[in-house]
Amino acid sequence: FPLSAAAEITHPFYLAPVGKTASDTRFAYEKFHVKDMVNGFADYRTRDIIVSQNFSYGIAPKVAIEAQISNAWNRLKYDGTSVSDGEDTNIDWQMGATYDLYRQNDFYAQARVLYVQKETHHDKGAYKAFNALLKGGYDFGFILPYASAFVEVPIAMSKYADNNPKYDAAVGLYKKVGPIALDAAMHYHYDELWESKKWYAETALYAYVLPNAAVGTFFSYTFEDNGQNNAHGDGHTIGVAFKTEF
Repeated sequence: FPLSAAAEITHPFYLAPVGKTASDTRFAYEKFHVKDMVNGFADYRTRDIIVSQNFSYGIAPKVAIEAQISNAWNRLKYDGTSVSDGEDTNIDWQMGATYDLYRQNDFYAQARVLYVQKETHHDKGAYKAFNALLKGGYDFGFILPYASAFVEVPIAMSKYADNNPKYDAAVGLYKKVGPIALDAAMHYHYDELWESKKWYAETALYAYVLPNAAVGTFFSYTFEDNGQNNAHGDGHTIGVAFKTEF
């Protein structure tokens, strides 16, 4: 159990020990540009500022419960049309649990189930869903490759009938050398509602400032193909994070 001796909180299969709390605080800026829209919408750009806080707590040797709340300030800008700009605020929260399926001989397997609720002033309602994540990996010593599969199933919609499942598959690599940890992954995401396919690469770089605390920065680049609206888009996210265990 390589994680039991130290709080390697950046590890992709980290699980809060029994009686311990893990905290993950993030601040991010996201920018996205969609072009070639039909139905008269032309191009538009979004800019979001997102602040989130996640806590997890170990309740058993293989189980940790978690909760997260985030707030996103959205700014929407249309190009070449008479449509006015828009602003919105999204308050999202989620709660659930992570379970260690297997953790022996450098093999890892984890499952996570969450209840998610997203509320916006614009939609005047809440989007509610359950999602599940399954991931596994093997530590070769010099590097840890891993893969994951994700599905989200809505159970209640807000103003817009977003009642279709969302899927995500990813492969990644993790490496820690001394106080520095690097985590990089490639994702494929599919949303049935908009027939939207997204490919995005993300990377995070952390530095341990204490044995149980790390500060880091993360970056992702996304390309989207929206089949329903014949739209194509790309964007990026950049941010900072602080992880700790206490």
